[in-house]
Amino acid sequence: MIAIFLKKIKGKSLSAGRRGFTLIELLVSVTIFSIVMTMALGALLSLSVAARRAEALKSAIDNLSFGVDSMSRAIRTGSNYHCGSGGVATTPQDCAVSSGAGANYITFLGPGSIGQVYYQLDTSACPGQTAPNMGCIERKVGAAGTWYPITSPDIIISNTGYMFHVIGAPPGDGLQPEVIITLSGTVQISPTQTSNFHLQSTVTQRIYDQ
Repeated sequence: MIAIFLKKIKGKSLSAGRRGFTLIELLVSVTIFSIVMTMALGALLSLSVAARRAEALKSAIDNLSFGVDSMSRAIRTGSNYHCGSGGVATTPQDCAVSSGAGANYITFLGPGSIGQVYYQLDTSACPGQTAPNMGCIERKVGAAGTWYPITSPDIIISNTGYMFHVIGAPPGDGLQPEVIITLSGTVQISPTQTSNFHLQSTVTQRIYDQ
């Protein structure tokens, strides 16, 4: 009886041993697990990088929108628009789209005691940018004022045409003054990645001068 009982226990032990994992099975399992975890970690890192780039792009576009909105509000409340850097800055001057003319420079008389306000596209001396990727919108107040950029260094304005077109600047011409702002360029998301943008805004003088 005892011999039979021992035999049964021995049989169960052998059976239990056969149901365990071999060293090869463990190695295969660990290898598969490592591969899966490596792939998952790579996907997680890619998502993290994409999220940071999206946040950088959003921040740059928000800065550009703020700059253009600020410029549009100033233009809307101004008068005596003078398009281009030639001639007398205080004399109204058009550079209409219909004639193919335009300029990367505009000046106008600001409201109240602000005085003469100037905006220009600078492609040679923008703080925080290095050649050849340079281009920013600058603003100054007064003929002897200092130019200050209103766009961040990661926004590179590279207009292939003209940034400003002015219609109806001379008073009494029967046209309400209108300024068309056209911008194009790239946003430097990372040292190796950029995103192109194109923007157009039309601003009409708030003061009625017809």
